[in-house]
Amino acid sequence: MAAEVGSMITLEPVLLLGDADGSGSGLDAAKGARVAAVVVGHRLGRKLRVFKYKPKKRYRRTHGHRSRYTELRVEALLTAGQPLPTLAPVEAAPAPEVEAPKKRRAPKAAAPKAVEPEAPKAAEPEAADDEAGDAGFEEV
Repeated sequence: MAAEVGSMITLEPVLLLGDADGSGSGLDAAKGARVAAVVVGHRLGRKLRVFKYKPKKRYRRTHGHRSRYTELRVEALLTAGQPLPTLAPVEAAPAPEVEAPKKRRAPKAAAPKAVEPEAPKAAEPEAADDEAGDAGFEEV
Protein backbone atom coordinates (compact mmCIF):
# COMPACT_ATOMS: atom_id res chain seq x y z
CA MET A 1 0.00 0.00 0.00
CA ALA A 2 1.14 3.49 -0.70
CA ALA A 3 0.91 4.85 2.86
CA GLU A 4 3.54 6.13 5.26
CA VAL A 5 4.45 4.25 8.42
CA GLY A 6 2.37 5.54 11.35
CA SER A 7 -0.50 6.88 9.23
CA MET A 8 -4.11 5.75 9.64
CA ILE A 9 -5.99 4.25 6.70
CA THR A 10 -9.50 2.92 6.21
CA LEU A 11 -10.35 -0.43 4.69
CA GLU A 12 -13.67 -0.68 2.92
CA PRO A 13 -16.02 -2.25 1.90
CA VAL A 14 -16.59 -4.57 4.86
CA LEU A 15 -18.23 -7.80 3.70
CA LEU A 16 -18.93 -9.55 7.03
CA LEU A 17 -19.98 -8.24 10.44
CA GLY A 18 -20.48 -10.36 13.54
CA ASP A 19 -21.49 -9.93 17.18
CA ALA A 20 -22.99 -12.00 20.01
CA ASP A 21 -26.35 -12.26 18.22
CA GLY A 22 -24.83 -13.73 15.05
CA SER A 23 -23.27 -12.54 11.87
CA GLY A 24 -24.49 -10.92 8.72
CA SER A 25 -22.75 -11.04 5.39
CA GLY A 26 -22.98 -9.11 2.16
CA LEU A 27 -23.02 -5.43 1.31
CA ASP A 28 -26.50 -4.84 2.80
CA ALA A 29 -25.55 -6.12 6.29
CA ALA A 30 -22.34 -4.08 6.44
CA LYS A 31 -23.49 -0.97 4.59
CA GLY A 32 -21.32 2.00 5.57
CA ALA A 33 -19.03 -0.03 7.84
CA ARG A 34 -15.26 0.38 7.57
CA VAL A 35 -12.11 -0.65 9.42
CA ALA A 36 -9.58 1.86 10.76
CA ALA A 37 -6.00 0.56 10.74
CA VAL A 38 -2.52 1.98 11.37
CA VAL A 39 0.40 1.21 9.04
CA VAL A 40 3.08 -0.47 11.15
CA GLY A 41 5.66 -1.11 8.44
CA HIS A 42 6.50 -2.23 4.93
CA ARG A 43 8.11 -5.65 4.62
CA LEU A 44 9.43 -7.99 1.97
CA GLY A 45 8.13 -11.54 1.87
CA ARG A 46 10.31 -14.60 1.57
CA LYS A 47 12.14 -15.22 -1.67
CA LEU A 48 10.46 -17.52 -4.15
CA ARG A 49 12.21 -19.25 -7.02
CA VAL A 50 10.22 -20.21 -10.09
CA PHE A 51 11.83 -22.74 -12.40
CA LYS A 52 10.29 -23.87 -15.67
CA TYR A 53 11.63 -26.14 -18.33
CA LYS A 54 10.64 -28.16 -21.36
CA PRO A 55 12.05 -31.66 -21.36
CA LYS A 56 14.25 -32.70 -24.28
CA LYS A 57 14.30 -29.16 -25.70
CA ARG A 58 17.12 -27.51 -23.69
CA TYR A 59 14.74 -24.82 -22.41
CA ARG A 60 15.24 -23.79 -18.77
CA ARG A 61 14.31 -20.52 -17.06
CA THR A 62 14.76 -19.48 -13.42
CA HIS A 63 12.95 -16.44 -12.02
CA GLY A 64 13.07 -15.05 -8.47
CA HIS A 65 10.42 -13.00 -6.70
CA ARG A 66 9.85 -11.30 -3.32
CA SER A 67 6.39 -9.88 -2.60
CA ARG A 68 6.07 -6.53 -0.86
CA TYR A 69 3.71 -6.46 2.14
CA THR A 70 2.26 -3.69 4.28
CA GLU A 71 1.85 -4.60 7.95
CA LEU A 72 -1.32 -3.16 9.51
CA ARG A 73 -2.67 -2.96 13.08
CA VAL A 74 -6.47 -2.76 13.32
CA GLU A 75 -7.56 0.06 15.63
CA ALA A 76 -11.36 0.14 15.34
CA LEU A 77 -14.41 -1.12 13.44
CA LEU A 78 -16.50 1.90 12.47
CA THR A 79 -20.16 1.97 11.52
CA ALA A 80 -21.66 4.47 9.08
CA GLY A 81 -21.04 8.07 10.12
CA GLN A 82 -18.42 7.45 12.83
CA PRO A 83 -15.23 9.55 12.50
CA LEU A 84 -11.74 8.05 12.44
CA PRO A 85 -10.13 7.68 15.88
CA THR A 86 -7.24 10.01 16.73
CA LEU A 87 -3.74 8.61 16.59
CA ALA A 88 -1.64 8.44 19.71
CA PRO A 89 2.11 8.80 19.07
CA VAL A 90 3.31 5.29 18.39
CA GLU A 91 6.87 4.11 18.11
CA ALA A 92 7.08 1.61 15.31
CA ALA A 93 9.06 -1.34 16.58
CA PRO A 94 11.16 -2.77 13.77
CA ALA A 95 9.90 -6.27 13.11
CA PRO A 96 12.26 -8.75 11.53
CA GLU A 97 11.74 -9.47 7.87
CA VAL A 98 10.81 -12.94 6.76
CA GLU A 99 14.10 -14.68 6.12
CA ALA A 100 14.88 -16.25 2.81
CA PRO A 101 15.74 -19.94 2.82
CA LYS A 102 19.35 -20.49 3.78
CA LYS A 103 21.68 -21.57 1.03
CA ARG A 104 23.86 -24.61 1.46
CA ARG A 105 27.50 -23.81 1.79
CA ALA A 106 30.47 -25.98 1.11
CA PRO A 107 32.19 -27.18 4.28
CA LYS A 108 35.04 -24.96 5.33
CA ALA A 109 38.50 -26.34 4.69
CA ALA A 110 40.58 -26.92 7.79
CA ALA A 111 43.21 -24.27 8.37
CA PRO A 112 46.72 -25.52 7.61
CA LYS A 113 48.53 -26.58 10.74
CA ALA A 114 51.72 -24.80 11.68
CA VAL A 115 54.60 -27.12 10.87
CA GLU A 116 57.77 -26.77 12.89
CA PRO A 117 60.95 -27.07 10.84
CA GLU A 118 62.85 -30.26 11.45
CA ALA A 119 66.26 -30.10 13.09
CA PRO A 120 69.10 -30.72 10.58
CA LYS A 121 70.50 -34.25 10.77
CA ALA A 122 74.17 -34.89 11.16
CA ALA A 123 75.80 -35.63 7.83
CA GLU A 124 77.06 -39.21 7.42
CA PRO A 125 80.18 -39.97 5.46
CA GLU A 126 79.43 -41.23 1.98
CA ALA A 127 80.33 -44.81 1.20
CA ALA A 128 82.75 -45.48 -1.60
CA ASP A 129 81.28 -46.67 -4.87
CA ASP A 130 81.18 -50.46 -5.32
CA GLU A 131 82.89 -52.06 -8.23
CA ALA A 132 79.67 -53.93 -9.15
CA GLY A 133 78.05 -50.75 -10.42
CA ASP A 134 75.88 -49.82 -7.41
CA ALA A 135 76.89 -46.21 -7.74
CA GLY A 136 74.60 -43.82 -5.87
CA PHE A 137 72.97 -46.46 -3.63
CA GLU A 138 73.72 -46.78 0.04
CA GLU A 139 73.31 -49.81 2.18
CA VAL A 140 71.10 -49.42 5.18
